[in-house]
Amino acid sequence: MTLTATLLLVTLIGTLPAPDLVDDLDQAGDAEFVGRQLVVCWTADGVLAHVTDVEQSQGMTRVTGRDGSFVIGEGKMIEQYAGGVRYLEMAPTSEWRLWDGYAVQDGNSVTGLRESRTVEVRQGSSLRAKFVLDATTAAPLTTEVYQGNGSLYRYSTFLEFDARGDDDMVDMDSMPEPDYRETASAATVPQSAGHYWAADSYVAPGGVQVFFTDGLFRFSVFEVSRKSDGGGLAKLGTVDIGGNGGYHRAYTPGAVSVFWRTPDLAYVLVGDLPPDHLVEVLADLPTPSRPALLKRAWRWAFG
Repeated sequence: MTLTATLLLVTLIGTLPAPDLVDDLDQAGDAEFVGRQLVVCWTADGVLAHVTDVEQSQGMTRVTGRDGSFVIGEGKMIEQYAGGVRYLEMAPTSEWRLWDGYAVQDGNSVTGLRESRTVEVRQGSSLRAKFVLDATTAAPLTTEVYQGNGSLYRYSTFLEFDARGDDDMVDMDSMPEPDYRETASAATVPQSAGHYWAADSYVAPGGVQVFFTDGLFRFSVFEVSRKSDGGGLAKLGTVDIGGNGGYHRAYTPGAVSVFWRTPDLAYVLVGDLPPDHLVEVLADLPTPSRPALLKRAWRWAFG
């Protein structure tokens, strides 16, 4: 299982509204639909985009792209790819809540692909996210995520959308034994970063995964061995973020991934948070640095 496995849905389709964001969004989690979705992100490395097939049924969501099919829901993550099937289970312990720095506003009705209405989330005077929700199912037909300066960061929309009846998405009887992720504590990851809070933490391959959220956006920090290459991120060149160097950063249309090392450990951050929030979060996490000269010599000699 790759480091980012439990955030693959975010990586593929970007920010989704939490079921309790507005009263009727709980309905969206139970909606039955199929569709084809476009996601576009304006990143520091250029504009990225992809199209995926999305299916939701019985509280499970399947996203299918060129790298395979991923099913997430009810504490399960199932990856179906050319080499077989991976099946992960974990038990979230925290209830959803929205950061009190956000304000939710209902907008106007919209006519387009389907009858719908808008919901806006503001941080002070700044628009942070705008959702166009299907009037029948409350599913998010269009999502816009904004940076603090008002510029559009990510846009996703259904090019095709069809509400449909109940249908089994996955034959669970054919699944292999799941990889159960136990709860765990990270040694150096704080309980808050920026205005985000640590909601859950689990044992992850080679370390610990801490899941952060503010009720709108989310990210995970993986605390791993310093020998880790961050799932290949260490091969990328370094960039400065928030005045600190030593970060390795990559984007998909749906998420940003950051890898860095300290003298004793390494970290991977993966999430859908906007760039200005990323700067604030990284400022509260361990910063990139190298071991002292004597420690580097010891590691060179003895591994």
